Amino acid sequence: MKNLRVRIISIALGLSIMVFAGAGFAAEPLKKDRNRSHIEIDPVNTGTYTGDAGKDNYIGNCSPCHGDTGKGDGPLADTLGEGLKARNLSDAQLLSARTDEFLFKVVKSGGAAVGFSEAMPSWKETFTDAEIKQIVQYVRNSICMCKYKAK
Repeated sequence: MKNLRVRIISIALGLSIMVFAGAGFAAEPLKKDRNRSHIEIDPVNTGTYTGDAGKDNYIGNCSPCHGDTGKGDGPLADTLGEGLKARNLSDAQLLSARTDEFLFKVVKSGGAAVGFSEAMPSWKETFTDAEIKQIVQYVRNSICMCKYKAK
């Protein structure tokens, strides 16, 4: 009888430990907030973004297809599908015809949102609006070295 009682108590303790062992994780957030300390917004609020966040995010996420210099020759450029090629972002003539708002929409919502290929993914779950604006500014200032020119 004593052995049975010891076994039952041992089993109950073992199950309790297993059940409550994960209880400490319940308080953890399911999605950890990203540290956005690398975003530096112009303190006089002119809408100009500063810092290297645009470059860092471009190199880390856009260059695999578009390439470090934006020529559409990144290491994944040939994997987009038959007949598909990453856009040449260094083409000043092409990008001068596109507004910042258009480029923002392409990055945020993906190529399909503007009638381009679905191979260009949406980055809205990865970047904040401020980070997307920084990427657009990096492409404008460092890759195509161009500004929008109205027709």
